[in-house]
Amino acid sequence: MRYKKVLLVTDLREDSDIVASRAKCMLDSPDAKLRVLHVMEETVLTAGYEIVPIIPLNNNEDEIISGARAKMQELLARHNIIADDAHVETALSTRRGILDYCNKTKPDLIVIGRHVRTGLASLLGATADDILPGVNCDVLVVKLGEPV
Repeated sequence: MRYKKVLLVTDLREDSDIVASRAKCMLDSPDAKLRVLHVMEETVLTAGYEIVPIIPLNNNEDEIISGARAKMQELLARHNIIADDAHVETALSTRRGILDYCNKTKPDLIVIGRHVRTGLASLLGATADDILPGVNCDVLVVKLGEPV
């Protein structure tokens, strides 16, 4: 099967290059389009039953988003990948940000990395596992080395 709309989800860690190279391999059709997504979790304050995003007091959030966009461009440049869209999403959770973006863009394939988890981290689960029930497309989960 040839995928026409591929979504590369990246956490911009050191091993993102492995996931990016796998995504590039999936672009085997001349009309294939690649989108890249990085989700930043919003800082929230809970008060009873209310969840309130914390409004930054300065432009620190804009600087963080700009930094993430620059890292995404560096990642793409290292692999000579041209993306149709490189997007930084802010959401209450990484899972929610990915699912919302997928509902908007309707990819044929999601390429995402998954770290081996040990100890307490294994109880929290992995984003790749969390999104599987909520997406309506194929998902390529790339196994990444070092445990988190």
